[in-house]
Amino acid sequence: MTWNFEHSITTKASKKALWALYSNVESWPIWDQGIENISLDGEFKEGAKGKIEPDGQGIMSYRIVFADPDKGFSDETIMDDIGAYLKFVHTFTDLSDGKIQLTHHVSISCPGKEEFEEKLGTGTSFGIPGTMESLARMAIFLDKFCKFR
Repeated sequence: MTWNFEHSITTKASKKALWALYSNVESWPIWDQGIENISLDGEFKEGAKGKIEPDGQGIMSYRIVFADPDKGFSDETIMDDIGAYLKFVHTFTDLSDGKIQLTHHVSISCPGKEEFEEKLGTGTSFGIPGTMESLARMAIFLDKFCKFR
């Protein structure tokens, strides 16, 4: 069984500004209050690996699975100590009014520990709506002052 969560928002931020924030992982703790530290070895592209330290948790390894400045990206984290697999998918969808639909999807699999999937999932997804709003506000700021459009 797999636990899933998805949240979408609509924003007037450009894909370029959103991508600039996503692809600069060092900026993540600024707009994602659930991250204490994060690093990436090399460029933000498929196959790149890094370390992430969620708020109040230990350091974990993650890997970029998909990266496209026009569509979004996905990453995965494997928590070997508990046998959990976490996948995060972040997508951009063009809307007819010129805005972007930004969607974050989380799936968590922890075979044989389904009760843990929900606990881990609830804790992981709790701050996502606020994080997405913060990301969108920062991207709008970049569009306005850094001329990303």
